[in-house]
Amino acid sequence: MRKKTKSIYLLLACFVLLWTLWRSRFQGPSPKHGYDPFDYGWVRPNFYKKGDEVELVVNKVESAHRQFPYSYYDLPFVCPPSGSKKPLHLSLNEIVRGDRKWQSDYHLKFGVEVECERLCDRKTQPEALREADRLIRQGYVAHWLVDRDMPAATTFVKSRNGKKFYSAGFPIGTFDSSTDKTYLHNHVMLVVRYHTLDINKHTIVGFEVYPKSTSDHQCPGGSKGYKHFEIKTQEEEVSFIPFTYSVYWREEFHNDWSHRWNFFMTEDQRNPSNLSQSFHWMCLANSIVVVAFMSFVVALIFAKIRGDETASSLASLWIFQSTHFLSLLNLTTAMGVQFLFATLGSLIVSCSLNKFHDITNWVVSTAVICFILGAFASSILGSLLSPGQRVSLGISVLCGCALPGFTLAVVLILNCIVWAKDSTNALPFGTVVLIVAVYFVICGPLSLLGGLSARRMKTTYKLSLEDVFPFSFLLTTTYDGGNGETELAPDPLPRVLSNPFLLTLASGLPPFMVICVELLFVYKSLWLEKTGFYSLYGFLLVNIILLCIIVTEVSLVVCYVMMLYSSSVSSGQKKAQEYESLKLEGGYYIPIKRLGTYLKMLARVFSANLNMAFANWRWKSFVAGGSIAWYLELYSLYHLVFVLHLRDFSSILLFVCYTSLFNFMCWCAFGALGYLSCLWFLNRISSADKAQ
Repeated sequence: MRKKTKSIYLLLACFVLLWTLWRSRFQGPSPKHGYDPFDYGWVRPNFYKKGDEVELVVNKVESAHRQFPYSYYDLPFVCPPSGSKKPLHLSLNEIVRGDRKWQSDYHLKFGVEVECERLCDRKTQPEALREADRLIRQGYVAHWLVDRDMPAATTFVKSRNGKKFYSAGFPIGTFDSSTDKTYLHNHVMLVVRYHTLDINKHTIVGFEVYPKSTSDHQCPGGSKGYKHFEIKTQEEEVSFIPFTYSVYWREEFHNDWSHRWNFFMTEDQRNPSNLSQSFHWMCLANSIVVVAFMSFVVALIFAKIRGDETASSLASLWIFQSTHFLSLLNLTTAMGVQFLFATLGSLIVSCSLNKFHDITNWVVSTAVICFILGAFASSILGSLLSPGQRVSLGISVLCGCALPGFTLAVVLILNCIVWAKDSTNALPFGTVVLIVAVYFVICGPLSLLGGLSARRMKTTYKLSLEDVFPFSFLLTTTYDGGNGETELAPDPLPRVLSNPFLLTLASGLPPFMVICVELLFVYKSLWLEKTGFYSLYGFLLVNIILLCIIVTEVSLVVCYVMMLYSSSVSSGQKKAQEYESLKLEGGYYIPIKRLGTYLKMLARVFSANLNMAFANWRWKSFVAGGSIAWYLELYSLYHLVFVLHLRDFSSILLFVCYTSLFNFMCWCAFGALGYLSCLWFLNRISSADKAQ
């Protein structure tokens, strides 16, 4: 009765949540208040009238060919801020991206044009000129902001149809490859585009920057015959660089504030009827076909295995069968569930936000919150999968804190490399202390709470055939205490199942077919086109859901094929005998005559353990589910070699380490998905037989 009451409360809560989302997303404004044309949702625009101050914020410089951004005011060849200008507070997302926002000395008043304004004459040392030459040759662009989050943009016009589009940022200089000379952009023409709602109500919808290089103190305006400011790296004396700017205001009639990001996205992203969106939909349809085919195969398996006494007896035997490295398997499974929880949670929240800039500003912060809260779920899962009724709380804490701790350790090590480069991507010391404090203060207690909850669930749960809920198989997980003496017969198995490499190759191909197209767009947005935006979170979420489904189905197919080629006889005796021959009663017999003999014997023992572990269905299902991660790793290396063309060793090292960390998390996540689905599958077969 209590469970029925809980189910009713859960259904009511889900109904209220869905009803609230439906009203907020589709029903529109309340009739009581009428329609408000200025109701823009969660983030409202800033309204200006003529003469109002418009703050220009300088941020950072970055390059598509390097992984190290720098603060704009850290550059030794630009005008430094005056004493009254201060840095702005940053969100976690901005800190991770390497942003360093500062108030600037550029004075903008709404609707007031400035023909020519002198900013400063920068006293520059020879070393600063050589630094400017290096950054210009490496293609660094500057990022400024107005109106809170509107980035300064370089304007491009398509030759095909003459339509305009923006690319965030503007180059700090020009490199002439024919003469091998560099020119510094020391004058900027600022064009601010606005949309008029009322006579004293204007919103900013665009911020265009046209940088120029001029050698004198006069603004070039629209002329073309002026002399450029050449950077002379051989200069040994102090030089002065004149910095000037001009401001113009232009009204935009076709784009209002809610559509001001349209120019930053390509025409393919803006128009659903064009080729790119059609390509996305076509690939999504192809993924659905692949998933539907695998679903049909799994449905046939369920239909064939229903009522099969041999399969049910084998499933009952496998459920209680232990394996080598069981603790490691449970730990990686818990880590994978935590990462899966963080990824899906952040994407769902991102897709629910109704403004483009809300999505980009919230996605990283939401992922971190879900990542930490997933410690509770992972500690419960790790405790439920561990043998025994009263699981040690140390195991619960380890399962809940392993993934955040490992990620934090890797990020801090890589942060030292970024610190050495003086890049803004380096996390500040205060942020590092805050992250470590959050790790110990939040993850630890959540893991303890999850362990206590799992212990209570294990001790109070009573198995009943009439009362089975979807996750009841986790509460019935027990082991026979053996180490896999009753193993699969390795000889009859097809080579694709007995060989880990072939199993990974075969099991990872269908999931990679589902995600490969969306992976191309994500990598392009994150690593190649840093001045662009990725906005297709809906496609990404749907593809990840399809990916989870097909990983589950592939693992079930692998488990079923293993059952077809297996028998309930103790057929792993040959491997067990080989393993026992390496052991004595008190441990391993290792003749320590030479170090080489000792290491060789250790390698033989470890290899025997690995073979025994992989022969078990638990590790096989985990390997089959996580095989997509190896395809992701190969794709990241392909992207590094053939697309990015990174030049310095530090950037290459950072790219390889970060992508490998992400792919390791994917291996844990999809491996856990495959293992848990097979565990549920075997419990379902076994419980159905007991019920009959």
